[in-house]
Amino acid sequence: MRSRQPDPAGTDTGNGPHDPVIAVARRRLDELRTVRTPVDDFRTAVKDLVVVSSPFRGGTTLLTELLRRAPDLLHFQAEMQPVLRLAGWTYPDNGADSERISGLVGDVTFLEQELGSDVGNPVNDWNGVDWSRYAQDVLWRWIVQWPMLPLTLAEVEDMLEKALGDQAADGPDQGGDPVRSVGLALLRMLATRYKEVNPYYADVSPAEIRSILPDTPRPSGPHGDTVIEFAPLAVPKPWKRATRQDVESRTVITKTPVNVYKMDALRALFPEARIRVIHLTRNPGAAISSYREAWLSPWFFNAPVSTPLDIAGYTEPGRPWSRDWWKLDFPPGWQDLTRSPLEEVCASQWCASHTAIFDFLAQNRDIDVLRLTYEDLIGTASERTRAIDELADWLGTDRSHFLEPAVRGMTPMNAITLPKRAKWYGNHEVLRHVLHSEDVMSLAAEMGYSQDMTNWP
Repeated sequence: MRSRQPDPAGTDTGNGPHDPVIAVARRRLDELRTVRTPVDDFRTAVKDLVVVSSPFRGGTTLLTELLRRAPDLLHFQAEMQPVLRLAGWTYPDNGADSERISGLVGDVTFLEQELGSDVGNPVNDWNGVDWSRYAQDVLWRWIVQWPMLPLTLAEVEDMLEKALGDQAADGPDQGGDPVRSVGLALLRMLATRYKEVNPYYADVSPAEIRSILPDTPRPSGPHGDTVIEFAPLAVPKPWKRATRQDVESRTVITKTPVNVYKMDALRALFPEARIRVIHLTRNPGAAISSYREAWLSPWFFNAPVSTPLDIAGYTEPGRPWSRDWWKLDFPPGWQDLTRSPLEEVCASQWCASHTAIFDFLAQNRDIDVLRLTYEDLIGTASERTRAIDELADWLGTDRSHFLEPAVRGMTPMNAITLPKRAKWYGNHEVLRHVLHSEDVMSLAAEMGYSQDMTNWP
């Protein structure tokens, strides 16, 4: 399992990014890339790129997990967000006043190398896991989550060896998910060894956290002074790296909500690729309500801002970080929202994201677009089957990969509270005035939703 990789040495940031935390993470990922090698000329190797376009809280995680079932499609292990941040493609490091960029900015070479090191497919066969590669991926993920921890690859390999030994002693064939058990064991070891790591920031249920670390307190505020990967933090899973031939011959899927503001830049980043768009919609009541839940959750911190926030419903005296930290994306004009009620902030973020998608598609009519609704993906059996058939046909992949979820149904992912039909109705009164606004209702109509919101599921 051992790999040869330099240990992190100090925190000298040289002439790199202004933020010293980002500079440290960049340097450490550069070192790790000596063993986690990228696909050669990844930018020009990509011939078919599908961008899943939707605001935050729109159901993109569920759709992407569905698409991961097709072995002929390629993916990145999680959101592109950490790589975009480290490459200078996100606000406030992109030289713009919001998330929107129109061309190539920042460190394009770094972006290409990191994406080219990550592209591939999940490995679902316990006996087919390359554990050396898995250790490298675990270290990569922990660097972007906890960049100041003095972790080395040798340390991660030792932890993994112990986790695998414990799993073997328990017996991997005793039911449950052995890979999940290994991931939880690594999380427990990391949080036990480094007290600044609170496992409740991970994309793991509270029940699972209590089972491995029952005395850990719930956190509040961001998980670091600089956030590179948004919480909930991804738990690494076994992954098979793609070859150049794979990349040249298969469709690459990417989903990261801030990419709605970077579509022109993505076209420039992949100059040889046919760009296609899956526009995933969700009714405004449910989507904006979910935005509000995200702002009130312990997750989704993006970056501190220089203008003190006074957002009614979010900023409170007992939560000092609520005056400094913005959540989710920075849409154009976000500066005008720093003293607005929370529901107006959420509605503006949702409107701006969909407006960016519609504007890009209107200006680029050569783009092939498929519009899907989140409601169909989690709807009745006939709705799911119809949506999945349409999706498979549009992608050119075999629908049999998606047959099980079409029959069984799909469970919403990254849910902050337990999902149920029309859950957003509970927030109707606080959201009423923004849902009836001209901007929201106009976009709802353009996406095909009824003007009678009692019909919204």
